[in-house]
Amino acid sequence: MPAREHSPSGQHPNERRIEGEELPQSIVRNVEPNELAALPKNMQDWTSGLIELPGTKSVLSSTAFDPTGCFVAEDKGSVVGCVAVTNLPRKNWLVIRYLVAKRALSRVYDVEKLLSRALEHVETKKPEFLRATTPSIQPYVDVYKSFAFKPIRRDFRITWDLTGTIESPNKQVEIREVTEKTAPEIAEVYVESIRPYWDWRTEEQGGEEAVTKNFGDGLKRGERWLSGHVGNELVGFTGLIPDYYKTGDARFRGAFVLPEYRGKGYGRILMNQVSSWAKRKGQNKMTVYTFSYLDSLAPGALLYIKSGGKIESEYLQLQRA
Repeated sequence: MPAREHSPSGQHPNERRIEGEELPQSIVRNVEPNELAALPKNMQDWTSGLIELPGTKSVLSSTAFDPTGCFVAEDKGSVVGCVAVTNLPRKNWLVIRYLVAKRALSRVYDVEKLLSRALEHVETKKPEFLRATTPSIQPYVDVYKSFAFKPIRRDFRITWDLTGTIESPNKQVEIREVTEKTAPEIAEVYVESIRPYWDWRTEEQGGEEAVTKNFGDGLKRGERWLSGHVGNELVGFTGLIPDYYKTGDARFRGAFVLPEYRGKGYGRILMNQVSSWAKRKGQNKMTVYTFSYLDSLAPGALLYIKSGGKIESEYLQLQRA
């Protein structure tokens, strides 16, 4: 494991030890099957809501989730931290996530032990690619950096309040709902709409064929997509999952414009249409997770903010050679 910086006293620089206070000492072990159900709520509480419940429950209950790669820190019989190594859709590509702990600033050593244990598990897998994702808060960012992870992208959670008035349809763009019948044709063009900004995600998903298949599978799981047309030309897509977080609280799947039609205002039109559509479907709020660059906003994030979205939280994607 790479060396980690500590102060001359042996204390981690992020720890704030009170005179006479005994630092927490935990053991790190594999998660027990009966502990998995409680972890999403714990993680949400430990990060003040930065880790969401529905998505986390979905990951931990997925058939692709391997509990042998999930570890917890236990202190005096209680679980006080966790981390998980999960598979990306592309074979032999891994991501470390959910590195969180209760009162983490006083448990930096435990956070380090959790990450070290996760990396030991990673080494047994001999992956072709490894990255990590974490809320952009301490001590997690510095702990990852101390293990030779480097930030590569920022992610934002952006939300919209949909309780305002519904906008009138824009006659310049014809909006059609994607159905299972039209999905195969639409899905092939969808791959084009995410180039080049999301090429990294296409790679993680296992390639263009996998992304195309996932688009169709998403419809079967309850995703709703709209396609935008100008005359006979398809210009872009937008979609959401109604009632994803709770009744009236949708997960927005993004707005994507085909490369040859960018810069013509179609992204803003699609945002207006999906917001109005969501409102008509009884949604009062929608939330998206979208990436951005380390030093500037990606076009998608900029579009979402200009259309009234508010950044709720920030995350980091990190990579280790």
